[in-house]
Amino acid sequence: MRFDSAARFAAVALMWGSSYFWIKIVFGGLNSAQFSFFRILVGAVAMLGILALGRQRLPRGAGVWARLVLIAFLANALPVLLVELVDDAVGADADMVSVFNASVPLCVVLFCLAARRADRVPARVAAGLVVGFAGVLVLYAPWGAEWLSAGAAVNAAAAVAYGWSMLLMEKLMGAEEGGRAMTPLVLATTQAVIGVGWAGINMPNGGFDSTPHFSASIIGALLVLGVLNTGLVYMCFAWLIREEGAAKASGVLYAVPVVLTLGMVLLEDHVLGTREILGMAVIVAGLILTRLPQRTAPAGRTRSADRATPAAKSPAAVR
Repeated sequence: MRFDSAARFAAVALMWGSSYFWIKIVFGGLNSAQFSFFRILVGAVAMLGILALGRQRLPRGAGVWARLVLIAFLANALPVLLVELVDDAVGADADMVSVFNASVPLCVVLFCLAARRADRVPARVAAGLVVGFAGVLVLYAPWGAEWLSAGAAVNAAAAVAYGWSMLLMEKLMGAEEGGRAMTPLVLATTQAVIGVGWAGINMPNGGFDSTPHFSASIIGALLVLGVLNTGLVYMCFAWLIREEGAAKASGVLYAVPVVLTLGMVLLEDHVLGTREILGMAVIVAGLILTRLPQRTAPAGRTRSADRATPAAKSPAAVR
């Protein structure tokens, strides 16, 4: 694994895994709807500034924006909408929710197989994702959860939507507009800008029920969650998808519960049990399996990728 790819993987895992602790701080002065709006607003402003400094521009084509809106809807708006429509979705078992979140990489693999694009998911990567998911099951042991419930159905639908959005991101960064492919910076910025619209639409649903209170700690946590989590780290995730493909990149979601659990040990005096240690070990083994370097083709043997046309060798097509 190259250092830059490993650094991006670590940044995404660390930030998304620690989000829980920052969100706890923010909820000391904001409710859920207010938090969603201000977080994405901070992220959008920061990313637009970075985009300007990098002398890049937002896409112009209506077709590209339609796909960007669909990605934002699947990854952000649809899960919130489903939670609002189903009364017991918010109260769903936390361990069950964690398992559904960890099922997103498997959804990506199934989408690839359904589209007959198994070549995008090497057997080693698929095996690693299955092992990682098994580790999540061991870590959370959600055996007593109500799997046949509306809350479970909502979280299952959200996992499918997340997986679909990742494949759309991969495809979009491989498409060209004006002679060049969309960059992770542009994709992350547009998602933040569109997210402001989705969050604004949701504000009447509780966002005006109370007055938000801002303290130094709450503002600091919002900056971390907005600038890093919503902006720069999301850009790193998009970068992983472009370089490695959606299936392999989605494996970072297995690192998130490991970071979260270790954070609880460090910050909340959580005592690890044997099952949790075993579960994290299995997750790490699965991640190592997914990220082992691929074997190079023997000398003198022509790979199919070498015979491809220049258009087929776009960044999204290179593994």
